[in-house]
Amino acid sequence: MTAPRLERALGFWPALFTGIGLVVAATTLTTLGNGFGLGGPAFVVAAGAALLVMILIAFSYSELANLIPGAGMIGAYTAPALGRGPAIFAVLAGYIVLVATVEPANQMVGGLAAQELIPAVSPMVFAVTVTVIFCVINLLGVRSFGRAQAVVTGAMMLVLIGFGVAGLMEAGGGTLVADPIVFNPAGWGEIAQLVALGVYLFIGIEFVCPMSEEIRRPGRIIPRAMIVGLVTVFCVDMLFGFAALKYVGLDELASSAIPHLLVAESIGGRTGLLILTAATVLAAASSVSAILAAVPRMVYGLARDGMLPRVFAWVHPRFHTPWVAVFGVTALIIAAIVTVADSGSILTLILVATVMWLLSYILAQVDVIVLRRRYPHARRGFRTPLYPLPQIMGIAMCGWMIVNIHPDPSMRTTVWLGAAGCAAVILGYAVVWLKIVKRLPFFTPAPLPSAGPAAPEPPVAVAGRPR
Repeated sequence: MTAPRLERALGFWPALFTGIGLVVAATTLTTLGNGFGLGGPAFVVAAGAALLVMILIAFSYSELANLIPGAGMIGAYTAPALGRGPAIFAVLAGYIVLVATVEPANQMVGGLAAQELIPAVSPMVFAVTVTVIFCVINLLGVRSFGRAQAVVTGAMMLVLIGFGVAGLMEAGGGTLVADPIVFNPAGWGEIAQLVALGVYLFIGIEFVCPMSEEIRRPGRIIPRAMIVGLVTVFCVDMLFGFAALKYVGLDELASSAIPHLLVAESIGGRTGLLILTAATVLAAASSVSAILAAVPRMVYGLARDGMLPRVFAWVHPRFHTPWVAVFGVTALIIAAIVTVADSGSILTLILVATVMWLLSYILAQVDVIVLRRRYPHARRGFRTPLYPLPQIMGIAMCGWMIVNIHPDPSMRTTVWLGAAGCAAVILGYAVVWLKIVKRLPFFTPAPLPSAGPAAPEPPVAVAGRPR
């Protein structure tokens, strides 16, 4: 009897909303406001450069998702290209660090927004409560989070467009900034160093890739959904950002943990504040729901393939969810909320996660080059145009952004140290787990699942115990 397979039932719009669902999060709005505060109107140049970099990265992920479809994403792409050790690093650096840094920050921003609605609410209690609620929902196997996320994401985009249009037309009734703002108050050197901050406006667009087995014509839809999503987010963010500059001063935008709420109140008064506050709370809830649906399944995939302890591959017999992985990711989020995710550290957490995510993006682009050389005849539904130029440019730009992660040298050093600490822990785990516990090679590539008869696998010498 043939095993059941996933149905290819999803078209362009579900793919688009999946891609931008994690991009339009609470911390993205913090980054947007801080970016315009640091760079003034010229931040649009930094954000435009970041958009071009992310389009190059989208090409790489689109090719990889069509070559190796499935939920494992960057881990599944890296294992046959560079080996199990780099695959572990790619997943843990790109997504477990996200769980430990950005997602707690998302929930704290949501908590700060909730406090604007109800002053007695503690941001930390709100963040923990929302995380626990969506942990229970995901443990029960509720699958409606995707639809809810699409509704919330669409509503959030419409709200931002509304505030942007009202602000630019000066129709909100608020008080305009008294002094005119020059286009580039910080200088082009600082704008160049804000490109990395601009990249955070788009990070997460690749979350459409785990759905490659469920998307009709993935070779066409995945790259289109990613690129249309990137351009849409850029246009909406810039519209809101330029409206913000009319009503809120640069220093306030640069230093606030919730600059978007300052903008909403300045444009629309108490009513505007309540509208965007409610949208921010919903965005925080949607974000943790998506994280607790996606990341535990990446952890499950690593554990199933022997790259994490087997316990994380346990599936609940009734609800068919990776319950140990869900509990583990939830515990990590709550621990980070309690220990590090205060309002003063949100930007630092965002930048540390951005560095680790950029390292994961570099590995994805290296994967494309290696797999093109190793499996030149493998079936690919999408091929990067002008290969390998986008990959070379993407790798170079990601490296440059890591070096220039923030204009302030002290902040830059703090972010580098935080990222170095995360990388050391991940690499230490990978070495101990693969070399000592599992006795598996660190760099020896795994077989390519989708190579097929037209693309024979190269001989691989696998040491240690058979799997």
